[in-house]
Amino acid sequence: MNKYKKYILAGAATCLMLVQTGCNDSFLERYPIVSISPEAFFKNITDLELYTNTYTLSPSYSDYVSDNYTTYSNTHANNNMIRGNVTPSTCGGWGDWGTLRKYNIFLDNVHKASGSPEKIAHYIGLTRLMRARWYYEQVKWYNTLPWYSHALTDTDMEMLYKSRDSRELVVDSIMADLDYASANVSVDMGNRTIMSKWYALATQARICLHEGTYRKYHDELNLQNTATRFLEKAAEAASKVMESGLFEIDKTGGTDVAYQSLFTGYSLDKSKEIILFKDYDNELRIKHGAPNESFNWITGFSRSLMESYEYLDADGNAIPFSQVEGHETMGYVDIFKNRDPRMKQTLMYPGYKKPGVSTAYIPNIDLGGYPCIKYMVNDPAQIVSTMAYTDLPICRYAEVLLIYAEAKAELGRLTQDDMDKSVNLIRARVGMPRIVIANIVDDPNLRVQYPKVTDKALLQIRRERRIELVNENFRWDDLIRWKEAHLIRDVQHGIYINKLGVFDVTGDGIPDVGIFKNAESNTIPEADRSKYTFYYLEKGGKPGTVSLSEGDHGYIVINSEIGNRKFEEPKFYYWPLPEQQRALNPALEETIFW
Repeated sequence: MNKYKKYILAGAATCLMLVQTGCNDSFLERYPIVSISPEAFFKNITDLELYTNTYTLSPSYSDYVSDNYTTYSNTHANNNMIRGNVTPSTCGGWGDWGTLRKYNIFLDNVHKASGSPEKIAHYIGLTRLMRARWYYEQVKWYNTLPWYSHALTDTDMEMLYKSRDSRELVVDSIMADLDYASANVSVDMGNRTIMSKWYALATQARICLHEGTYRKYHDELNLQNTATRFLEKAAEAASKVMESGLFEIDKTGGTDVAYQSLFTGYSLDKSKEIILFKDYDNELRIKHGAPNESFNWITGFSRSLMESYEYLDADGNAIPFSQVEGHETMGYVDIFKNRDPRMKQTLMYPGYKKPGVSTAYIPNIDLGGYPCIKYMVNDPAQIVSTMAYTDLPICRYAEVLLIYAEAKAELGRLTQDDMDKSVNLIRARVGMPRIVIANIVDDPNLRVQYPKVTDKALLQIRRERRIELVNENFRWDDLIRWKEAHLIRDVQHGIYINKLGVFDVTGDGIPDVGIFKNAESNTIPEADRSKYTFYYLEKGGKPGTVSLSEGDHGYIVINSEIGNRKFEEPKFYYWPLPEQQRALNPALEETIFW
């Protein structure tokens, strides 16, 4: 579909259904059926297209809240949870049931439409795909909830006041929706901005991997013996995408730019790695804030993430950074030497110049870690507020390959051939050596991060997933499904500082940043202080924003994070049901462990 026609149709459909698409957190809120009569609307294929054009998906470009960051957004719901600030009496939410109603209204009325059965099945598939996505997001939060396959009315009192259905029932219903979508949504991707069969399969693979690993590791649910079929389904769905021959890892531009180009360019419609992307447009004023919101804004990347990138030795072999002599005390400049090329395309390297600025950028030490440049477009006008209009991936082939490898490893069936046709293809993009399962070097850091895993190949897949998908909003879900909340609870370290005083962060050998205990201990002459950016561990006799892990040296730590992460297991793996919802419907049980 032509891009401009697409937006016109979407706008027309939005006008047609303005009342219906409003959001409301109250479960028992009564919604008008639609702003038009269903009897007068669901008549033909055009009506179905107009309706489904209101279904929107957006990319994500952060990893709140996770061990990838040195500090968290204080306003993020997950941050409130891990700080112990969420209770049934204070929390909001309990789903956007108006969105579910929109999907169910379509499914209740689509039988009235005349036209090609194949096209009708396609639009039904799109709707069931969206319903499956909506429901699984609620499962990830609440574990159990009522399943509704039809749009409710004021007279459906029994259904309106029903109790929660089991996780098994809800997830099996989601699987039925995904099976239908994968079988009936069209293979046509258009310019890769249209949901297709391949996106349906990728979504099924994503959800099945999450559910399979969740059931495997969360023994509190007593569903471990049901995990295998979801892991098998994840591998099967991923393999169908792989076997289509339509997708490949994008190597455009070479090892030093190919990875980052996926997040800073304007032509993802030409990339064979893309399964679905959002086409932002300057003329149509469809923009995003990825560069501004990810770069040195409210957080920095952690030491833990930095150490996940492998080191290349003199012979070109990839080894864990933890195996490098003196790695624990390497400063900002030295850590970037001989690393996986993805690191310099993600973490701000020494000497980096922010677009529109002629001098090397100085990282904000008060944020603790390394700034993110993954989304930094080379246009000063686009790196402020929400002014960027670069294309952003919603689903890409690299994720599918990682899903396939992880599912096979979790099943205990991963072969070298599996590794070669998945993870090693991703590594080849940046010239990293292939992983040979028989020769994997033990990484003590990975064993500490994932103590429940003994399979070296699975540990490598988790490491690859972390760095390949960083800042695409996967890390929280990954740590939750693997039941590794200790990585969320632990206070993260940032940049290493070998001593108080001045040091170089730009790589030119000239000191440009100074850290002192307080302003009184600053030994730099007043006449020379304009050459530096200063930070103080104490201000007015009180602790400042940051401290050093060893007092007068060590890794930067954000003081506000110390002692404030209180992730209770298994309770905080689930979100409580607000008290007001139970007052409206007494049949709703409180979430387990709450």
